[in-house]
Amino acid sequence: MLLKLMLSPSGLALDRFLVKWIGHSLLNHLFARNAGFTARPALLLVTRGSKTGQPREVALPYFQLDGKLMIVGSRGGMPEDPYWAKNLRCNPDAAIYIQRKKRPVRARIAQGDERKTLWSQLEALVPTYGQYQAMTTREIPVVILEPA
Repeated sequence: MLLKLMLSPSGLALDRFLVKWIGHSLLNHLFARNAGFTARPALLLVTRGSKTGQPREVALPYFQLDGKLMIVGSRGGMPEDPYWAKNLRCNPDAAIYIQRKKRPVRARIAQGDERKTLWSQLEALVPTYGQYQAMTTREIPVVILEPA
């Protein structure tokens, strides 16, 4: 019931507000609990729409591995990348909010050996990512957010 509410437009707006101003995502906690892993800290990612150019916000769990800040475009193993990953491919300049602090970032998608190393570390932290990768033919993007 709560998950259904949080996936509604109002619930998603509430989650973005919580991440921006408190630094916690109720939705990430619900997904983590349902999948059986520990919830990750969340950030609010602000991209520019690839077609509209309008700001788009999404709350996402983030990881800090090997000194890199990253997010994962799993989209639950669906066949297409999430809209925010498409937006970052078109315009890698974005902003994030972590613990109420806004930071400009430039996104890049990890490739080759770098991605392989990071992916194995991510799978160890969140085994569900391996399940998502098995559900799709696309390579799930690991997006590194570097200070702009």
